[in-house]
Amino acid sequence: MKKSNIFVLLLAALLLTSCGIVPGSGKVIEEKGAATDTDGGTLTVPLTNFDTLNPLLTNNNSYYQLSNLLYDRLFAYEGSGRLVPSLVEHVETSDEGKRISLTIKKDIYWEDGTPLTTKDIAETFEAVKKCPDGTTYKDAMRRIMGTSNIEGAARAIVFDDRNIDFEFDKSYGNYMELLSFPILPAHIYGEEGMLEKDDFKVVASGPFTLKKWDKNKRLYLEKNQNYYGSLPYIDEIVGIIFSDDKAIQQAYDAGQVDLCAIDDYTWDRFRSDKKSKVESFETQNLEVLAFNTSDPLLQDVDLRRAIDYSVNKERIIDSLYLSQGTIATFFINPKLSSGLFTREESYLSVDTAVSILEKGGYRDIDGDGYRENKDGGSLVLHILANPLNHRMQTEAQMIADDLKKVGLKARLQTVGTETPEEGKEEEGKTKQTKDLASSLKSGSYQMAVLGMDFSAVADLHAVLGSSGSMNISRYGNEKMNELLKELREEQDPENQKELIDKVYKIFRKDVPYVPIVFKQNVLVCGPNIKGLMRPNAYSIYNGIDDISVIRKETHKNTTKK
Repeated sequence: MKKSNIFVLLLAALLLTSCGIVPGSGKVIEEKGAATDTDGGTLTVPLTNFDTLNPLLTNNNSYYQLSNLLYDRLFAYEGSGRLVPSLVEHVETSDEGKRISLTIKKDIYWEDGTPLTTKDIAETFEAVKKCPDGTTYKDAMRRIMGTSNIEGAARAIVFDDRNIDFEFDKSYGNYMELLSFPILPAHIYGEEGMLEKDDFKVVASGPFTLKKWDKNKRLYLEKNQNYYGSLPYIDEIVGIIFSDDKAIQQAYDAGQVDLCAIDDYTWDRFRSDKKSKVESFETQNLEVLAFNTSDPLLQDVDLRRAIDYSVNKERIIDSLYLSQGTIATFFINPKLSSGLFTREESYLSVDTAVSILEKGGYRDIDGDGYRENKDGGSLVLHILANPLNHRMQTEAQMIADDLKKVGLKARLQTVGTETPEEGKEEEGKTKQTKDLASSLKSGSYQMAVLGMDFSAVADLHAVLGSSGSMNISRYGNEKMNELLKELREEQDPENQKELIDKVYKIFRKDVPYVPIVFKQNVLVCGPNIKGLMRPNAYSIYNGIDDISVIRKETHKNTTKK
């Protein structure tokens, strides 16, 4: 078969300061060097309640993050958003990109000393395809492949313990993301056991193993002495389970946990706290102004373009996001694009907006300061925002204020405004959320301030394709559809970059959305943690192998001095 792309991953040999041998496996493990009085220790982390230890079935983000320390993957994300080989030593594509051939590294073991082989990979791959709908990896596979029939569209072929091929029905540009699932041990479960939810036994291959799980209370991890890579400094991780994020922040304040991740821009108080270290990181969590392009007024691209030029994104970021956010011009965060999309531009120009409106026939005929429509009739735009989200409501009002500066009248559209009966507040919130979703789904809106959370590789077809599952704007463009199909199948990074640029140019011309800001999250670390965690959008525990935790005894002695 014709080979379309071959690249070999060269492994550099590391100079070790010391090493040891794991009893029973004959495996040499790396040590971090001479220990100090404060190396090791127990890291205490917060979790929210989760109902399964099975990483293929969980939808709980806190456990998902922690499970990355238990299970290895073929490919893993770097902080830049680039997928890189993890267990893979060699990758080769052939048959016009439809066949992916992998060779995995030598001497990788499960915690019980059993070698990790391609049989584990193949059976996990089959298990992912059979996961229930709504689970993370099954949904990702469907999204990337653009089909619900993933059973017949992909298969794994094992050649020996280290070599495996994946055959797909077509070429997929995001094949690494397709293959970035956590690998489970076939010798423990078999395919059916890999889908067990309630009595799932954790057997790890990552840097930590499960020591104990007190359901709804605590979870205990310890170092995996059979781990193939460099062992972390810390000896143990204790996960304490809390009811919600508010309880987690309270626990951090009380010193019950060593860190907490915050995604709601309430972290400013920690910056002035000398005991805390605040590490921010970029995300693919995007806030946009969506246009309903089927609305009679907003079918006019000139009106959409004028609104785009009117929105002061920097003011929104400074006022609502603590000046901590990346101005968005597209659905790809340039700081997480691995070089595929690098534009960081602000298109604010009141003069340009006014010029577009004037040329388009939108003029203030009656002299009240607001423009009429092309026919001279009243022109009032409505902006929908989540009534339960004060920040989004404020953002919508700020956009309305920006539009006023170019002579466009805009008002906030509300849904579910009736006050719930006493004692039924939660039911009232649920109804408001359903009303909002119903308005978006039915197209009963003109503009909407929305949050969109993408994977590392933003699914542009979902938001811009005529049949896209997230195409809230009801946007359609046949040339765009063709480019998106080509992009979905392209595997060469340079060609991907060129296609994304073409898609972006059509996007700028048609303006179905106004991307506003990519939000940042932070990891707040307490005084017991030595070193930096270096969190990123894909793993808040990214730098865990380089930190240590001050032992309580040492901390007390230091305090006495």
